[in-house]
Amino acid sequence: MFEKLEKRIIFSGTIEAVTPLHIGSGKPEVEIGGVEMPVLTDPNGQPYIPGSSLKGRVRAEAERIARKEGLPVCTPPEVKNMCGSLKGRVEDFCICCKIFGTAGNISLASKVKFRDAYPTEKLETLLERTGIAIDREKGTVSKGALYTIQAVPAGTKFSLEVVAENLADDELKLLLAAFKSVEDSALGGSSTRGFGKVKFNIESVKERTAMYYLGKEEEKVFTGDGLKQWLKEKGGF
Repeated sequence: MFEKLEKRIIFSGTIEAVTPLHIGSGKPEVEIGGVEMPVLTDPNGQPYIPGSSLKGRVRAEAERIARKEGLPVCTPPEVKNMCGSLKGRVEDFCICCKIFGTAGNISLASKVKFRDAYPTEKLETLLERTGIAIDREKGTVSKGALYTIQAVPAGTKFSLEVVAENLADDELKLLLAAFKSVEDSALGGSSTRGFGKVKFNIESVKERTAMYYLGKEEEKVFTGDGLKQWLKEKGGF
């Protein structure tokens, strides 16, 4: 799949937080008076969305859609349940492993790279909301149940860049469908509390081949109405 560079597609745009967005840091310890559920931030204190988080959510939705279409799909994340462990040939891998990669006896790199997404403008403040944990068995408020969750405000935009290589037509169609499905689902944590609705704004698509890198041909760039037509032809968005 990667011996030759047939075509590289670069999606560029933004991810907009339609509702507050919580991408957690997984902080193991909380200081007195601190936030129990902080957002992930870079060394400059700016929140960001790791490419791994984007990839994981998009892959999960792609798997759900593929299963609905009756396609065989393995069951990550355990390596023993993935195509790399279950299949003897790459040709027999499920469509999601062919797109997003797999590990096991046969390892396959992802055809799609998700860049970390940073705010398009410096974010000065973050939201903090207080929640109450409920004891599921008793249906009452748990002892010491108050907690604070941090989130990026609605309206915040993050940079979006996704690079795909050598995708077959059906793989590209599934990838675009998965993006749409994430929009109707959620990204990040606390989605049942109203967090995590996002909008993917694809503003341009670039198609580049090996000949482009050799300086023998121009890249194809799609924006505006041309982009809308391109997306429609490839499966819609």
